[in-house]
Amino acid sequence: MASPENFEQDRDKLIEAAIYLSELSIDDPNFGMTKLVKLLYYADCESYMQYGTPITGATYLHFPHGPHPENWYRVREQMERNGDAAIVYETAVPGYQKYRMLPRRPADLERLSPNDRKSLEAQVRRFASFNAAGIEQYSHQEVGWLATEDGQPYPMP
Repeated sequence: MASPENFEQDRDKLIEAAIYLSELSIDDPNFGMTKLVKLLYYADCESYMQYGTPITGATYLHFPHGPHPENWYRVREQMERNGDAAIVYETAVPGYQKYRMLPRRPADLERLSPNDRKSLEAQVRRFASFNAAGIEQYSHQEVGWLATEDGQPYPMP
């Protein structure tokens, strides 16, 4: 397993990957922020395993709902401030509020290589039928989740 310290987060690529996943998932009624961050994680893992480097270089941290990119809330706020995306809150089921990212512009595909896009698209297909609870539960079976505590970095597979 590679240590997350071996990679440096490319914030611009993280933003473009999030926008691209949001575009691909625009019609997915189960798509929300929980699913988005898991798709980012799994795409980074697949890219690392297939091509030797993750897409975003993000370090993923153990959060109660599964892996989150380090500094994700700041990145998300930057995206909102810059007009890249809007965060929309919806009532999914009574008593549960879901929030999702809606792209306000197309992803800059020049920032994402064909292999990056391939890994991102593969995860959208892989988890198409999953809702937030399903993908969260799935992530809790991963070695990274089981081997870490809240706030600790996940190792790359």
